[in-house]
Amino acid sequence: MSRQEADAAATCVLIVGGGPVGLGAALELARFGVPSVVIEKRAGTSWHPKTRNFNTRTMEIARGWGHAVYERLRAIDTPPGWKSPIRFLRSATGEQFGEIESKGFEGPGPAISPALPVMSSQELFEAILRDACLATGIVDLRFGHTARRVIAGGTTDADHAALEAVDTAGQVYALRGSALVAADGIDSLVRDQLGIELEGDQSLHHFVNCYFRAEIEPRLQGRSGVLLFVANEGAGGVLQPLDAKGRWLCQVAVGPEDWTDEAWPSDRVQNWVRAAAGLEDLGVEVLSVGRWRMNAAVAERLVQGRIVLCGDAAHQFPPTGGLGVNTGLQGMHNAIWKLAMCVRGEADWRLISTYEAERRPPALQTARQSLENHRNVAQIAANAYTQQPGSMSAEEAVRTARRYGNHLGIEFGTRYSSSAVIPDGSAPPDVADDYSDYAPSASPGCRAPHAWLTDHALSTLDLFGPGFTLLAGPDGAAWCDATAMIAEDARIAAYRLDTPGLPDPGGSILDLYGITRDGAVLVRPDGYVAWRSRGASEQPLEELGRVVAALLGRG
Repeated sequence: MSRQEADAAATCVLIVGGGPVGLGAALELARFGVPSVVIEKRAGTSWHPKTRNFNTRTMEIARGWGHAVYERLRAIDTPPGWKSPIRFLRSATGEQFGEIESKGFEGPGPAISPALPVMSSQELFEAILRDACLATGIVDLRFGHTARRVIAGGTTDADHAALEAVDTAGQVYALRGSALVAADGIDSLVRDQLGIELEGDQSLHHFVNCYFRAEIEPRLQGRSGVLLFVANEGAGGVLQPLDAKGRWLCQVAVGPEDWTDEAWPSDRVQNWVRAAAGLEDLGVEVLSVGRWRMNAAVAERLVQGRIVLCGDAAHQFPPTGGLGVNTGLQGMHNAIWKLAMCVRGEADWRLISTYEAERRPPALQTARQSLENHRNVAQIAANAYTQQPGSMSAEEAVRTARRYGNHLGIEFGTRYSSSAVIPDGSAPPDVADDYSDYAPSASPGCRAPHAWLTDHALSTLDLFGPGFTLLAGPDGAAWCDATAMIAEDARIAAYRLDTPGLPDPGGSILDLYGITRDGAVLVRPDGYVAWRSRGASEQPLEELGRVVAALLGRG
């Protein structure tokens, strides 16, 4: 190995899996100037829609990948009216027996976030992320390459990671890097080779997922929605509009014996879609058929040595909630800044263990709730279709499913507790439902709140880049001076309110962040509050130095 190759391997991160989470990990590493190699066994990006939703928090992350990425994602969003409600019907054009307003899919609005969610389809997401990876100049995309064996990186004393792979010509080669991100899906080879077990329910149900074109929208008589659950003699399942222009996805629960591509030829799919739509004369063009099995499980460990599990390799949820890819990307976002700082020698490798401490609890909560959502939906359909004596009415069943599509609490309100957070004794405000409801808070461990600094053009979130960010009150110059003096130990950008371009008329941002005019907060690269001083300190340099050392595992 040449010196140039050795230097590259010393910082390069290996990524197994080129889906949304793997491509997102490469983009996030590129923000930190860390090169990566992505190994993906498929010949290219997805051909089948699969996931549909990038929620608001995920789109906040996407804003960090550049204006072009964010705006391209926004350009593929469905038109207004197609993110809510979730409808329960005999058929898409038939009797409706319930609905749920799905505010989580619509997003919380500009008072909570500068970002907007996107409802589209996975093959379009991946194409945009692939282009963005190539544009960085430091992401090596290897589609058609297959990871075959983990060589190194999974032990506590590992000083690098290594992987054996097979290229498009069938040649076996080894690849070395500083760490490895396993984003290789539900049947993760990396997770299996590390001996990491999944905890939870697996293979609960089997589904066929059909992608098709049909002009259903003009015949709905304005009854749009994000999900159309149907239950009749000819079809039971869900219709999912992808663009409100004739592209649709449907999910059909089947028995294991019926879980084959051969069991679902085009004519069977067409008949199912016509029954689901309630339109016998509907023209249906079948584009592809996929299969998946429902799990509600979380890996027992998310970190082992220099290897981190992300996305479906780390956790798998029923789709009833729309949080699978979003939890994967948000977990990845938590892991990568830590991994990047470790790779660059700015933090002790103990820092990466906080990824598991911070992200496994919300993954467990999401798995439980997504499974509960699935059971509620099944109950709604069963009650409406069979009307068994003594069972809940359809209306009662719908009320029990109110959390489906209403997830702002888990999306924005998760509070982290680990050595990468310095508590100050405060707690975020109480909410009625910690899964569905969110109240902004700058208590350490919480997502740093969004506030507009200029007229809907610059958000506080725009200040947070690939390093720590100190946001001080107008009289907090001493805190800003202290960051400059410890710059060799950590990258810290410093901003002071009421300086040019950072107005805070009436002190509303001070109030939102819970600091006085001479206080400050330190925000992590993932946009979460790491530390807060409500007011001034007699020794700001010493205090901030201790805080940064503790956060980076050097304390």
